Amino acid sequence: MRIAIFGGTFDPPHIGHMMACYYILETTDAQQVWIVPSYRHPFGKNAAPYEMRVKMCEIAAAFFGDRVKVMKFEEELGKESNKPVYTIDLLKFINSKFEQDRFYFVIGSDILAEAEHWKDFDSIEEYARFIILRRRGVDPAEDYKSVLPDVSSSLIRENIRKSIPISGLVCNKVLKFIEENNL
Repeated sequence: MRIAIFGGTFDPPHIGHMMACYYILETTDAQQVWIVPSYRHPFGKNAAPYEMRVKMCEIAAAFFGDRVKVMKFEEELGKESNKPVYTIDLLKFINSKFEQDRFYFVIGSDILAEAEHWKDFDSIEEYARFIILRRRGVDPAEDYKSVLPDVSSSLIRENIRKSIPISGLVCNKVLKFIEENNL
């Protein structure tokens, strides 16, 4: 099977993440997308509790049925070592566990600018081919190719702090979960 690994903090998962899943499934040869929430962020980002982020991802991904799955690989790896899980280590783990499958790694064009801070970034393609999703404003000459709406989890968190409505930025069921859990 051909599987796209879509990692991130997902705090919260937003409509752009779900549109990315749809885009990947409909424009590449990936047969599934595996959303992999970070267990402990390598750059020390402060985030909502892991289980809450996993649950929000499951709620948002339910729309896709079996084509999009939420995988808790980072919890498995992170609990064992009690350290952040680096992408290269995650991909090595997944490749060893699912040797018969072929993997892609989904990355936003905005994240490519941070590549020098990643552990063994240059080795990632040994374990998964890149699917690069363009983000508006990263390379203005390429903005006509943008496939994702101009929304981010940090914008959503900031809107929540300022009491600005976030409807339309997250799936309705994720919005309800955020409200019910006072996230």
